[in-house]
Amino acid sequence: MKDLEKKLDAVLQQMRDFIDELQERESAYPMVFYHHPEEDISQFVDGRWSLPAEYVYFLRHYVVERVTWATGDYINLNIYGARDLIRGQEGYNYNPVTDEMIEDWPHDYLVIATDEGDPYCLDLSRGDTAVFTAPHGTGNWHFSMAYDNLILFLESVLIPPSLEEMLPEESSVAYYELTITGDGKDKLKTLLLLKKLLSYDYSQARKALEQPPLVIYRGVEAGALKLEAELQAIRADFQKRKISLAEFIE
Repeated sequence: MKDLEKKLDAVLQQMRDFIDELQERESAYPMVFYHHPEEDISQFVDGRWSLPAEYVYFLRHYVVERVTWATGDYINLNIYGARDLIRGQEGYNYNPVTDEMIEDWPHDYLVIATDEGDPYCLDLSRGDTAVFTAPHGTGNWHFSMAYDNLILFLESVLIPPSLEEMLPEESSVAYYELTITGDGKDKLKTLLLLKKLLSYDYSQARKALEQPPLVIYRGVEAGALKLEAELQAIRADFQKRKISLAEFIE
């Protein structure tokens, strides 16, 4: 469990850093950290549900209000903290209007997040933190596993749109910026690379190279390493800089 806690701490810190940076850039960004009292979590620990220890640890440390994640494949993902978890079940396993349980909902499924009505759930009968999801509005729930565990699910909110396939399955997400800073040892080779990367014609590439620095890549580490090798092969003048997710999607 100690290793899992370290991994959770790491991804939660990444989420905090992302939120903090966006709040610095845009004060109206609707994310608020709070320090909740122990009673917020005690109702779950004391037996309302039999929750996996990893998820209880998450609830103790994910102390965020009014957060939506419009990253990865998500439109507006709301991950429930301890304060919102009970209310998050409404409309799925519980009808607050009739005060009745909803019969066609899988009894052991706990909604831990929603994205525009699509639930993300833990199956409490399993005892692990595999995350399942299903599209809403189809008449019946057809769940499939979205992530093998909670940590992978949390890391998914730190992935920009359409880049999931480029990432190793179990590594922290890192983003880099590559910038051309000059002609390099062979100006012609640098120009040809700019033509390929930026879809420029020769005159456009030459004009762009006359006004460095020129950003040629922003993205995940896998793509940065591949392009870095090309730049080194032609002995280009360039800089590589690690950037945050907020900088990437800015």
